[in-house]
Amino acid sequence: MKTNLKIIIKCFFFFIIIFFYIFLKFIRININKTLKVCLCTIGKKENLYASEFVNHYKKIGYDKIFIYDNNDIGDEKFKDVLNKQISNNFVKIINYRGYRGKRQSPQFEAFINCYEKNKNKYDWLSFFDFDEFLELKKHKNIKKYLNDKRFKKCSNVKINWLTFSDNNLVYYENIPVQKRFITPNYNFYRNRLIKSTVRGNLKFNYWRGMKNPHSSNNNLTACNSIGKIIDPKKHYSSPFCYEFSYLKHYPTKTIEEYCNKAKRGRSDILVKLNKKTLKKYFKYFFKLNKKTKAKIDYFNKCFNFTIS
Repeated sequence: MKTNLKIIIKCFFFFIIIFFYIFLKFIRININKTLKVCLCTIGKKENLYASEFVNHYKKIGYDKIFIYDNNDIGDEKFKDVLNKQISNNFVKIINYRGYRGKRQSPQFEAFINCYEKNKNKYDWLSFFDFDEFLELKKHKNIKKYLNDKRFKKCSNVKINWLTFSDNNLVYYENIPVQKRFITPNYNFYRNRLIKSTVRGNLKFNYWRGMKNPHSSNNNLTACNSIGKIIDPKKHYSSPFCYEFSYLKHYPTKTIEEYCNKAKRGRSDILVKLNKKTLKKYFKYFFKLNKKTKAKIDYFNKCFNFTIS
């Protein structure tokens, strides 16, 4: 009799454990389904890269992308290359055409606007640029990543850059960025810089009053990409952390594309193209990429400028 009772008790506890296992798994699955994540970005003359960018973030589980169109009035339009994604309601274009900013740069004003309008609709909002592609190493999608218990106490997940060189190419080719440039520079000094994914429904705007898109002006709890608590006001996370995630960063691409990028201007700060800034651009390009005569000649011809 006692033996039968023991068996019954063991079976009872076994079924209780199985029940809670299935229940917890069910809860976890539903959390992943209900979590909503969007991406806010601003772009100018990015039509060559827009489709790859949008499709990449759709593939890893984002629900929506808000693109602030900062092209000049008569220039290209995102809808010319993203019409399908706009029609499917995955992409929304916000008109910032010709806008130069009032209190802050167009980029910061776009970030503030995007956060204020969407913070109550999304659990997390990412703020990335068109030359940044999030790589997830141990999670199937962005929702599983942000649902990781390591980020439970975080209001801001700061993810390091991993910068890619030009692969010794000179000219643009109609091939996806991530296939053209396959050589990361793990020692590049700017890899310590981060970009943010911010929790929604915060009482104040994360971006207001900031000086660059890498740092914060408040005391929100910030984590690096593996959930370790870091200083929220620092615009970098060092040592570089690539175990769970990183942003594949393509700041120069080829020298041809780099020159076009310099000519179009920036959305985060206003820069005048003069000898001083051209020297700075030249120096930056060759800190990341190998110096060759073909690249130097192209740069000088592009800007009618002699530098070596």
